[in-house]
Amino acid sequence: MQKHYHIKTYGCQMNIYDTQRMENLLRPMNYAPTEDIEKADFILFNTCTVREKAKHKFVSDLGRLKPLKAKRKDLIIGMGGCVAQEEGEKLLKKVRHLDFVFGVDQIDQLPTLLKNVQKNKTQVSLTAFDTDPKFSLSYIKPNYCPTSAYVTVIKGCDKFCSFCIVPFTRGLEKSRAPREILQEIEAMVQGGTREITLLGQNVNSYDYEKIYFPALLKMVNDIEELKRIRYTSPHPQDFDDAMIDCHATLDKLCQHIHMPVQCGNNDVLKQMRRWYTIEHYKEQIQKLRDKVPEISVSTDIIVGFPGETEKQFEDTLQLLKDVQYDFVFSFKYSERSGTKAAQELKDDLSESEKNRRLYVLQTLQDEISLEKNKKLEGQIQEVLVEKKSTNDQLQGRTETNKIVHFHGEPSLIGQFTHVRLEKAMPHSFLGKQISA
Repeated sequence: MQKHYHIKTYGCQMNIYDTQRMENLLRPMNYAPTEDIEKADFILFNTCTVREKAKHKFVSDLGRLKPLKAKRKDLIIGMGGCVAQEEGEKLLKKVRHLDFVFGVDQIDQLPTLLKNVQKNKTQVSLTAFDTDPKFSLSYIKPNYCPTSAYVTVIKGCDKFCSFCIVPFTRGLEKSRAPREILQEIEAMVQGGTREITLLGQNVNSYDYEKIYFPALLKMVNDIEELKRIRYTSPHPQDFDDAMIDCHATLDKLCQHIHMPVQCGNNDVLKQMRRWYTIEHYKEQIQKLRDKVPEISVSTDIIVGFPGETEKQFEDTLQLLKDVQYDFVFSFKYSERSGTKAAQELKDDLSESEKNRRLYVLQTLQDEISLEKNKKLEGQIQEVLVEKKSTNDQLQGRTETNKIVHFHGEPSLIGQFTHVRLEKAMPHSFLGKQISA
């Protein structure tokens, strides 16, 4: 008898990739996906704890399932991801309608865990980190290969930034063998994938038996029929001239880089345990632009870090003016239990002040983004069509990671097409398709 599952994914691209792995593991068990959570026989949360908002959203969503579980005794509810890794056993004791939790290193155990719960009707927790120094992922070829797909190449983090929970929920850095990565990408390309995003918490820290990330990029670039390569997220500390050369020479590597800076003041960077200076960061960005003038640059910014003064915040605003980012992902600081910042620094800025700084920063960046985008009006660019948008439009993405909305046939979804950028906005463009 056909059973149905519903997976809700929170957080980063790596969680999206992990969810795809979970779906591939469930398919041979005669499970099919359903968008209707009420019809699911198995509900799974793939969770994120990097920011407080995502964690609170999951806890709220889980709580709302209590009446459904009471009504349907055979319903199974599971939890994976970073919240499971961090406090899965606590939640099992606290939330009686949660059946099992598993950590980030136990995804391959999902079928076994599910069968055990079905058979024994008892709660199960499996969250120990994998102690094997090698990092390998079982790969089950999916029955559908999206035009744009993610592939994890390195997991974990050795940097231990004072604000970040990732080393405690994802463990230390481990890189996959190039052979395994290439085989997975080649299988996806054979199934129709044309754009690959290589994933890692610090993706350019990749090191498998002295094969470093630039060498891996060159190997992926040689895969026939693959059209675009992206990667996220690099760490400025590990971004070197070899990476710049990759952007200048590899024809399939997209002209976009997301380089998280976090703030624009050196003293705050030290408190964050980010071991680079603003001067070095700006120098690397300039060297990259000198070799690849058309490259777009984005970043992450945290406002309201403990002890951040108004002058230090103004340094971050100045950084935005100096670098002229194409777009910025910005967040208010939120304390994460167990991090060095939570243990040693006082979260001394009010929510209203954090909100003010976030508004000021986002307003400035919107002005910068709009000015940069207006310079592209009238250009014709190749767009990978991703999905339906609003007002009967389609949404696609250029090589430089600019979002474009335009009218076109739904059959274009998953295809490349050429679009004229007709109207610039801070976060996207309105365009017109010029080729069928």
